[in-house]
Amino acid sequence: LQKHQLPITNQREIVARTLFASGQLLSADEIIERLRDEGSHVGKATVYRTLGLLVQVGLASEHDFDEGFKRYETRIGPARHDHLICTSCGKIVEFLDQDIEDLQKKIAKRYHFILQRHVHQLFGLCKKCH
Repeated sequence: LQKHQLPITNQREIVARTLFASGQLLSADEIIERLRDEGSHVGKATVYRTLGLLVQVGLASEHDFDEGFKRYETRIGPARHDHLICTSCGKIVEFLDQDIEDLQKKIAKRYHFILQRHVHQLFGLCKKCH
């Protein structure tokens, strides 16, 4: 945030720390709930603004899994992974498959594209729900 000349407030730091420490895809409401459980009172608008800033500066990514809200995850750590999403219970499984990564590169090369990012989401039923 400093690199982009954005002030680092205590509330922004708490929101970012909650997201980064989770290792999960979290919605803004889940972050607010975790903050309240820890005794921190950060307003909903502040959480949304902070998440937007983290996405804007490349520290987090935003995902829409057709749940009616967005989920956020840190972009620190393994750079590329994809998601399996259960359409019944909402469970999300992150995975990395080298064959998919290689195929994407091959397709991009065939069509003379330079890949910058990708979104790969597979929807279905998890073991518990089918």
